[in-house]
Amino acid sequence: MGLCTAYYLNQSGFEVTIINEGDSEGKSSCSWGNAGMIVPGHIIPLASPGVFKKGLKWLLAPESPFSIEFKPTLNLISWLWKFRKAANPNHVKAGANTLRALGLESRSLYLELGKKMDFGLENKGIMMLCKQEEILAEEYEISAMARALGIEAVDLDQTDIQSVEIDMKSNALGGVHYPLDCHINPARFLQLMQKFLVDQGVNIVYESLVSGFSVHHGKIKSVLVEDQSWSADYFVLAAGRMSGNLVKSIGLKLPMMGGKGYSVTIKSPIQKPAIPALLIDARIASTPMEDQWRIGGTMTITESNKNINERKLNAMFKSVQNYYPDFDLAWVKNLEPWVGLRPLSADGLPYIGPFGQYPNLIGATGHAMLGISLAPITGQLVNHIISGNDPGVDMSMLSPDRF
Repeated sequence: MGLCTAYYLNQSGFEVTIINEGDSEGKSSCSWGNAGMIVPGHIIPLASPGVFKKGLKWLLAPESPFSIEFKPTLNLISWLWKFRKAANPNHVKAGANTLRALGLESRSLYLELGKKMDFGLENKGIMMLCKQEEILAEEYEISAMARALGIEAVDLDQTDIQSVEIDMKSNALGGVHYPLDCHINPARFLQLMQKFLVDQGVNIVYESLVSGFSVHHGKIKSVLVEDQSWSADYFVLAAGRMSGNLVKSIGLKLPMMGGKGYSVTIKSPIQKPAIPALLIDARIASTPMEDQWRIGGTMTITESNKNINERKLNAMFKSVQNYYPDFDLAWVKNLEPWVGLRPLSADGLPYIGPFGQYPNLIGATGHAMLGISLAPITGQLVNHIISGNDPGVDMSMLSPDRF
């Protein structure tokens, strides 16, 4: 979010400084080990009746892809209550329209960025693969909804899958192919975007933690970084899961939790799929990235815990084998897993826009699993807001003041 926002502001002539807690490699960010999927076909908000219902069942299974770190805090209890309240059909329908508009525009922006930087953009589409009839029926309902919103979606039976996935046998019962979806190498994207921005005069300050804000006459005057104070006309909040904690000190409420997930990257595997896929029953992302194969998944609701649960990690690998029988568990035996905390808003939609109490503070956070997918459109929207232009999309559901 920070890099893409800086890009569009810089292109509009603004002087931009990025203050980054991590280093230039970016491995500690939740973007580095991302599955790299750009998914305009992903139109269902995280807060939906189906997700909530499945989540309750998964809580009782230690190897399930979903869990909650039960250390009851006011933040967690409040977030869960708001999430449950938002998981209703009306929210899903309205959210789908919003995500469709954002996703399609973000994809177009990626195609433009891909002409300037080679970050491994591939337009092969992405498949949703299902093992159970009930899950497959739900995916067919979602694909019908996508088509009604103007997004291309092709329903697949077991035979159809192998006509799309030509490099690896799949045991899936059926699925959906979204031809407009695409993917990138997120680590390369981070590196190339940073280099481009520095070459364009953007100042990136690494290993520096913003600890608070200085407020004057209803506006943010500066941010505090250790023993320094950085002043500006506008400030963009793109601090991921820490965004909510950061603005508490100035009286703002931004419900946010971390969604812990893992990924492993197999270099030069003996065999890998031709097409990226979401293994729906197991909530796993499978992304072939040039000569690599990245596998990611699980979701543990937590405030800050990044410890690795080996049991869930091993269950993730076994689930991949359940979809791709030629996958060998030995391929991942000695690989070091990457862990990241996705920033989860309380209703499954990102926080994008100005805060009413401090209009020169702009939110650009809370994208959950759609961070890579929606980064360019988020940056462009923030640029439009600061430039005083019409964003061109309805942003009412994205307001950081909605809670």
